[in-house]
Amino acid sequence: MNENVENLVLEQLRLIRLDIGGLKGDLDAFKEEVRTEFSDVRSDLLGQQTMLFGLATVIGQIDQRVERLERKLGGGE
Repeated sequence: MNENVENLVLEQLRLIRLDIGGLKGDLDAFKEEVRTEFSDVRSDLLGQQTMLFGLATVIGQIDQRVERLERKLGGGE
């Protein structure tokens, strides 16, 4: 009887080990997916920053042009 109990316990432990191994594989795959998506988000953010800085530069240039036009027209006081 004692041997049967030990066999049952060992079988359950093997099943638990298999479950944990499967979960580890799933977790590794999930980590890789998160890393990839984080990298994509980072790239998108850098692109957005670049566009924002570009727009700020254009707005600054337009502002300077408006100021020059105002001075030429005698306004801008």
